[in-house]
Amino acid sequence: MKKFILNLLTVFAWIYQIICVIGIIMWIVMGGVILFGIRNPDFRAGFESSMYVKGVSVDSYIGAIVVGLLSLIMMSVAAFLICRYARLIVKNIKQEVYFADSNLNLLKKLLISVAGYTVISIIDYIIFITHRTWFAKSSNNVLYPSGVTTGLLFLAVLYVVYLVFKYGMKVQEDADSII
Repeated sequence: MKKFILNLLTVFAWIYQIICVIGIIMWIVMGGVILFGIRNPDFRAGFESSMYVKGVSVDSYIGAIVVGLLSLIMMSVAAFLICRYARLIVKNIKQEVYFADSNLNLLKKLLISVAGYTVISIIDYIIFITHRTWFAKSSNNVLYPSGVTTGLLFLAVLYVVYLVFKYGMKVQEDADSII
């Protein structure tokens, strides 16, 4: 049962990494299309007439669009790295390597990636809040940002796991030195 679950986690990590790569490509293409379209007068006229808030200039939101797209690209890269490091930890556990330097280093990299993802999602949330009337009318319920709170909770749990592994390595070294 243990091997089945670990193999399932590995498969899910591979699938999610593929989705992240597709997402990165999609955000880059979308950014190019939007930035090209903003420079096209015909596109701008249609875009401005379809906005929820009339009379808002697209020029005032170009910076927010660019930063939003860059944050989505960076979040996809961070999610890719999170899956990669988690998959490598699962690989070590499948080989019954538990308290080793490689796992501690992978946990540290995983912790940094999750912290990066959380910081980027906070920036994305701030951009969304400050420009919410322009981005979408479905943004009324943004008082409880589930992505940010989930990221902070995951970061806290991962930090505790990192500390446990670090302590476990010290106990393992002490046990090995006694024997």
